Amino acid sequence: MTSGAQMPKFDAMAQKENSVSRLQHNFLLNPITALTTYQDASGCVLALAGEDAWLKVYDVDSNQLLGQLRVFHSQSIHGIYVSQGDGQKASILIWGGQSVVILPQTALQTLSEGGTPPAPVELKAPDWIYDGILFSSSSGVSGALVTAHNEIVPILASPDGTSFSFGGLTSPSRPILYSANLSLLSPSTILVAGGTVFGEIIVWKYHLDSTLPSQWEVLFVFTGHEGSIFGVSISPEIEIAPDTKLRLLASCSDDRTVRVWDITDRASGVIAPRVSVSQEARETGFGENSEARSENRNDSSKCVAVEMGHVSRIWHVKFTGQTDYQEKPIEVYSFGEDGSRQKWELSLDTAQWKEAARPRLEEDAEPWVQPAGKLRNCDGMVCHSGKNIWAATVSRQEQSLLIMSGGADGKIAVSQGGEFLKDERNLVGDISSVGLSDVNTRLTFDEFLQFVTPLKDGVVPPATKAFGRQSFYRYVFLSENTLLVTAASGRLFVGTFGSPTVWEELAVPEAISADIASFHMLESPREGTAVIGTLSGKLYLLDEAREITEIAQLPAKITDIICPGHSGCKSAKEDTTQTLFITVIGQGHATMLEYDTSTGKTLGDFTAIKFDNDYQNYVMTAASYCGSHLIFGSRVGTLTLYEYADGSWTKIEARKDCKDKDAVTSIVPLPGSSTAFLTTCRDGRHRIYAIDSQNGRATLHLQHEISPPIGMIEGAEFSDHSGTWELILHGFRGKYFVVWNETLRQELAAVECGGANRPYSYKCSPSDPAKLMFVYTKVTQMGFYAQKHPALRTLKEGAHGREIRTVAASDNGYVATAAEDTTIRIWQYKDSVNPTPRAFRCLAVMEKHSAGIQALKWCGNNYLLSSAGNEELFIWHITRVDSEYEVLAVVCEAVYPDRTVDGDLRIMNLDVQSWSGNGKEMLISLVLSNSTLRTYRYSKDLGFLLLSTRHYTGACLTQIYHLHTTADELHVLTAATDGYLCIWSSVRKPNTDDYTPYALITATKLHQSTIKSMDISSSPCSDSSQSPTRRWLAVTGGDDNALGFLDILFTPSFSSFTIQLNKSRIKSAHAAAVTGLTVLPSCDAQGEATEVATVSNDQRVKVWRVIRGDGMERLRVQMRENWYSSVADAGDVEVIGEQRRRLMIGGVGVEVWEV
Repeated sequence: MTSGAQMPKFDAMAQKENSVSRLQHNFLLNPITALTTYQDASGCVLALAGEDAWLKVYDVDSNQLLGQLRVFHSQSIHGIYVSQGDGQKASILIWGGQSVVILPQTALQTLSEGGTPPAPVELKAPDWIYDGILFSSSSGVSGALVTAHNEIVPILASPDGTSFSFGGLTSPSRPILYSANLSLLSPSTILVAGGTVFGEIIVWKYHLDSTLPSQWEVLFVFTGHEGSIFGVSISPEIEIAPDTKLRLLASCSDDRTVRVWDITDRASGVIAPRVSVSQEARETGFGENSEARSENRNDSSKCVAVEMGHVSRIWHVKFTGQTDYQEKPIEVYSFGEDGSRQKWELSLDTAQWKEAARPRLEEDAEPWVQPAGKLRNCDGMVCHSGKNIWAATVSRQEQSLLIMSGGADGKIAVSQGGEFLKDERNLVGDISSVGLSDVNTRLTFDEFLQFVTPLKDGVVPPATKAFGRQSFYRYVFLSENTLLVTAASGRLFVGTFGSPTVWEELAVPEAISADIASFHMLESPREGTAVIGTLSGKLYLLDEAREITEIAQLPAKITDIICPGHSGCKSAKEDTTQTLFITVIGQGHATMLEYDTSTGKTLGDFTAIKFDNDYQNYVMTAASYCGSHLIFGSRVGTLTLYEYADGSWTKIEARKDCKDKDAVTSIVPLPGSSTAFLTTCRDGRHRIYAIDSQNGRATLHLQHEISPPIGMIEGAEFSDHSGTWELILHGFRGKYFVVWNETLRQELAAVECGGANRPYSYKCSPSDPAKLMFVYTKVTQMGFYAQKHPALRTLKEGAHGREIRTVAASDNGYVATAAEDTTIRIWQYKDSVNPTPRAFRCLAVMEKHSAGIQALKWCGNNYLLSSAGNEELFIWHITRVDSEYEVLAVVCEAVYPDRTVDGDLRIMNLDVQSWSGNGKEMLISLVLSNSTLRTYRYSKDLGFLLLSTRHYTGACLTQIYHLHTTADELHVLTAATDGYLCIWSSVRKPNTDDYTPYALITATKLHQSTIKSMDISSSPCSDSSQSPTRRWLAVTGGDDNALGFLDILFTPSFSSFTIQLNKSRIKSAHAAAVTGLTVLPSCDAQGEATEVATVSNDQRVKVWRVIRGDGMERLRVQMRENWYSSVADAGDVEVIGEQRRRLMIGGVGVEVWEV
């Protein structure tokens, strides 16, 4: 081969073209950085959220986005304060960084009605703002801000109230704060609490109308935290006894502790003198403050309580607004970096606090002692994925609390407090209120008997030898509001929940009771009935009339009863024939039994269905019909497919997809399908299979395999309460029983029950899966949990909780994103001028990777490839399932096999294309962090076949693209950390399928150091059959903040090729590294102009126009667009949408622009 290169001067013309903007902001899904609530005149509770520079208003009850308004030009909202003023009075204070906006109350009304109020006027404060309030004052001050240097900035209103300005700064000292909180004590006094970077808390007063030279008064300087203070919260005055009030301060830190301090302003003699306390605010350094006087160092002893919580830093702490104690603990909520919300209860000794409030006299012998309290962690839940809760609010709404949090994942989570689930302090009374309110309780057997209606003869059997040990044995829900409880003594109890709840003991013949007492299995095959299998092999039916009869005799102990296709969210079938599969100890087959539900009589003889002989000690754990086929699941994870022929069920295929010996726990046919079904397994995965009956023989194909965040999955059901089918899973995660909506990816319930090894039963409502009941045994007690609403619900859906690093779009509208949380999400984005939050809908989440994901690439519409650290490369097969249940089926079809011994390399990037006409083969090229370049041919049947490889220099290869690939030759383009672009070539050896190792054709330096992003555009081929030239424009972005352009002209001539290169470079294209770029769809029919979009860590999105002529003449580059982007730490940019006219930026959040 030969190569020639024309190298013009290493620069380019770059200019801003003053044309009408083509970029229009279309959609964003960013971290929630501010939250508050507001109740309007009609009683509707609104949530006000700050998402980047946008104020968004939501209806909390309906989850509807009512309106949105951009309040800042290029600054995220950090805080929102809503006053309760009426009319045209300023009532909404919004701040972020140094930016401040005050909106009239009419603006909020306009937003809640779906309108757009006038653009607000953005003011600039003299420093970074941490908190702000609005109020009315005779001095003309209408509000105040506290800055990062512990300064108060008054907000001054004009006489007509239409404009605002800032007053002078006031501060007792200027340490660096990480958090602050303001509380209005009176129209002229503000209480300020600031948490410093060096672990101190400063509490002081600011007097608006003070006639003294100083407007401030320092009250306390607290020490004790071992890290920076990230959150402080001042409580209202709390009445603990008549004429006795206290005020508390809560704080949180990166030392993972929550602390509560006493900041009550008591009479003289109670607290230390406050002379020159201002000098004790530490401005540098952790540790003991040697400058503080001894009498003021004791302020750290005013810590009322301290406890450790969360698994990482705590960002926020909030009081609930509680104003009276009255033996009810004071509630505090904390929100952490771990994405969880923790509830704390502070208990106080009222007598001790009353004594502390008494004025001290000189003759008092005992010194004043700081009263203490007890802080207890009583509830916690993970509200967000990934890391960081950036915003939180706790507000009182009538008789309950509304706790809201906004995370880095862009989600707004809502939970209720106050009237939440009753706890174990009211055990006995709770069971009578089931069906009327939420319940979480446990009962001993004796406590349970107090609610049971005696038998007709008026005698409840005592705990004698005839009845054996009085304890709970098994449970099953007969319907949505009926529960059957069996005792180890053979007694049966039925509870009917309602107003009131009625518990009754069933009259059971003594012989049947004795048979049940030895051992029994329990199942409800259809609504209102139950079947009981015993040690003697007898099968009993409990009918709707509460009569129990024997319907069958099996030869030995019944070990399991399985109702095929039974779904917990479905009512009974209309026909009167019920099928059961029964397993008997020692038998190598399942017994199929059919009986008439109206008479209880069996229909015909028993049918034996042989187990799969390929597995020893086969134990069936699940069964279901799917069309005309029968499927069994086993304890070791196998699935066996049966077909009915010649009067018997015959095995036609068996397969096992779980890696360990984990049981298949349920098999459920997909709604509206006779060929697809879903399985759940204790390996934590649910799978969807399709029965393929081509070629006259049925086979099982795995279409979908996903691991939701549950743990061991015990069952699944489909619910259509919302008009579309939703998949509801339940199982055990550690010591919790979890109910999970997989379609919405929402946790409906998490009940601490002790774990999986216990009898239990669960029932959800057909009308609402979040309305559920769960009963279980824990330490010989019956635990009962019931909820009308989920403990946590989603007001606004989110995305990744970590930074998105790569984005890839398919031709049919799917968008794949991968983030530092090692998850991949596939989205469907619907083009719209004014998209709703549901326009960007998550279809699938894959969590197979164990290291940071480096690259995503689509091959057609049905294959997605992902590469990551630990030498991970997965090939995902993406399909649609033929059923009424809409799901994007995802299965990992292949895993990269050529791992090194250590397996610690990163697959930095890859490129893929179809390699054969039938679309069953792919050409995959990849680069590894050890500077190795490899190209494979892949097919599902043959796997990975290495075609060519080569090692580069010591620099790490970061990018790769296919240039010219045929069956006879391969040409690829790579980029590296040394700033070079290289073209490599490999040719097929004569008369073989082998290829030569890659040879370096040319190397061109474009950047000073690492090339972080690259894309290429291809120009049309020439019409000359003698010399079919190909032309590409490679565009690169580097961590030198520059853009590079390489114009490649590729001309084959007989057995040699001529490669001409023309390069250009834009210095300082961005103010930071260019982390993502993409070539926009060409609107130039001649192919002479190319447009490129770039993103960077400087939070700018830019569009460049590159013009090249017919020959290898100098490139001309124009910057067409330059806009602020809401996405921090941008990782990638991609063209998406059905018309390919949308630009999506991924980083800390997602942003979509219309091109």
